[in-house]
Amino acid sequence: MAVALWQGASARAQEHRHAASGSAVAATPYRFVFLDPGERRTLRLVMDRMVPADERSAGAVGARVDEYVDFVLAHADHATCEIWRKGLGRYGRAIRGKAPGAIDRFLNRQSGNEFVPRSEDEQFFVFLKTAVTEGFYTSEEGILKELGYQGMAFELDFPGCPHEEHPIPPDYKPMLRQTEET
Repeated sequence: MAVALWQGASARAQEHRHAASGSAVAATPYRFVFLDPGERRTLRLVMDRMVPADERSAGAVGARVDEYVDFVLAHADHATCEIWRKGLGRYGRAIRGKAPGAIDRFLNRQSGNEFVPRSEDEQFFVFLKTAVTEGFYTSEEGILKELGYQGMAFELDFPGCPHEEHPIPPDYKPMLRQTEET
């Protein structure tokens, strides 16, 4: 249910974004509408533990996923907003002043067990993980730097799998390139 609520909110936000594209809104720094400073701090702490910065990218914090979450929540229905307010409040109280390792242990406990009923914190974790993952992997940091997406490149030849245990079959002929036999 949480994922469906988030997807609905995300779709409404995208409709708003497309309606506003081309205006001066995109050139101005983002101004938070939904998340208060305490909720932003909590979200940024959790995002940094979920998708930390590394040699490939600046992570979820560097990708400004908190802005994405705020933008979606600014266009979300009341039920979705309440889930986020309560969830971020509970998470904020649970991780305030904790070291990164303690935050990691808290988050690991929230992932729960798929075969037992989930607590509110575990349900919120699914919501949170969905939002952070979607926000990061649709950002420039995630899609270009982390994943190395090059765009719609056209490959004439299949380079094959780099693992020795997956060799290209000896009779392989690319479908897109003319062979001498044809």
